[in-house]
Amino acid sequence: MPKSTNRTPRSSRTGITQVAAHAGVSPATVSNVLNRPQLVAETTRTKVESAIAELDYVRNSFGSSLRSGRSTSVGLLVLDVTNPFFTEVARGIEDEAAETGLAVVLLNSAESPERQRRNLRLLAEQQVAGAVVMPVDDDLSDLLWLQRQGVHWVALDRGDVSENVGSSVSVDNRAGGLAAGRHLLALGHERVTFLGGAFAIEQVRLRYEGLRTAFTEAGLDPDESINLISLAQLNAHQGERVVDQVLLDGSGKRTRAVFCANDQIALGFMKGLGKRGLRVPGDVSVVGYDDLAVADLIHPGLTTVAQPKYELGRAAMQLLSAQVEGSDQPYERRIFQPRLIMRDSTCAFRD
Repeated sequence: MPKSTNRTPRSSRTGITQVAAHAGVSPATVSNVLNRPQLVAETTRTKVESAIAELDYVRNSFGSSLRSGRSTSVGLLVLDVTNPFFTEVARGIEDEAAETGLAVVLLNSAESPERQRRNLRLLAEQQVAGAVVMPVDDDLSDLLWLQRQGVHWVALDRGDVSENVGSSVSVDNRAGGLAAGRHLLALGHERVTFLGGAFAIEQVRLRYEGLRTAFTEAGLDPDESINLISLAQLNAHQGERVVDQVLLDGSGKRTRAVFCANDQIALGFMKGLGKRGLRVPGDVSVVGYDDLAVADLIHPGLTTVAQPKYELGRAAMQLLSAQVEGSDQPYERRIFQPRLIMRDSTCAFRD
């Protein structure tokens, strides 16, 4: 007596041949309906589309891309997938990609050059149509390598990419740092701590440069007025961890204002202040950067520099789509302007 088995039979996948037989047309006609519908008469196209729906046919995009040499996927490589900033950017990219029939594959470099290199190689191996990449540092050699593999790319949040090299979308981060610095100075804060990460990340470096410019404009020496603290990573944990270091910076003066390179750091820093019984902004004024949704939900609301996150993502995907479609347009740089959002985490300096 044969042994019984609990294995579930493998389902039989419907193919183009079955769809063609059901519609009474050739497989070539079905292929045209899927890939070049403008070549097929409307009555025939309707028959094929009905057969596809009735048989629940799902096309094999991987096989199609191998035959056509064109993938329907693009990669998105971000610095930190846990940062909500990238969620909104990714939504803009995905919405734009969906309109052109492209799917987005999300990857995370975790601010690591090695992981960036590994992920870009993976995208090249998968023969994606293109990639939107936020580089971990100023070295663009990985992107140029990707280009040599025939993969289009657009640099995200990098304003220094030459138009002779590739396309990029970014926010004027220097202007954002300048706005934050002017705001704190207007409140009477002539000494500020900047919480950022490695200056290899262009966005951090430019925000700090903007802050320094604000102090120079005010006739103050930025080297004397700004306490710079570099964090291992740009996240809330790091912001909370350095509270004591910020409060006791060795200057002999109490820190009363902090400008954080992003909202994540600011939120962690504010949490750390609360644990020590210090009030925001009564004891310390705090400014963030990004304008995450949570910035307006916490108490006090976080004063921050807003970036057009969704628009940034859509613009990046528009530039990439143009390259994928074989546009003759030269590489392009698009730069967005940030704006200061004043909430309740900052107040006038009180000695």
